[in-house]
Amino acid sequence: MTDRGALLTEYVGMASRIEGALAELTEAALNRRETSAGWSIRQIVHHLADVEVGDAMRLRQMVAHDAPLIVAYDEDQFARRLHYERPIASSLATFLTLRESNHTILACLEESDWLRIGRHEEHDLYTVEILALQSIEHDRLHLDQIRRALETMNGHPA
Repeated sequence: MTDRGALLTEYVGMASRIEGALAELTEAALNRRETSAGWSIRQIVHHLADVEVGDAMRLRQMVAHDAPLIVAYDEDQFARRLHYERPIASSLATFLTLRESNHTILACLEESDWLRIGRHEEHDLYTVEILALQSIEHDRLHLDQIRRALETMNGHPA
């Protein structure tokens, strides 16, 4: 059985760590990439907001409905079509606000609610618990990517 308290602490804590990593970054730093082919820090922030918007809806669907269809989306298409070159302030605010809202919902759930399912187009099993665990892992991967981008600029130390 998963330690819900620890999971919830990590879930909300990852958003705080990401916010901290972005604190006081210049516009030039936001355009840094880990590799020339990778996403910039700016693009990562927009991506995190878009994922949180999707996860917010998925969470609500799984808790409120029985086995809803969870629709997949193309993150690269989002990056191309949603103007990821724009300023990050609104996306960062969206990410942080929705993470807090999602955290509040998760904190209210009964144990059985964590096992509620959605029928995801790309996964055999998708539960509220899996959504939360994947969010934490997704955040960790992108936080590491942000840190590496800040350490290097086109393969050279900052």
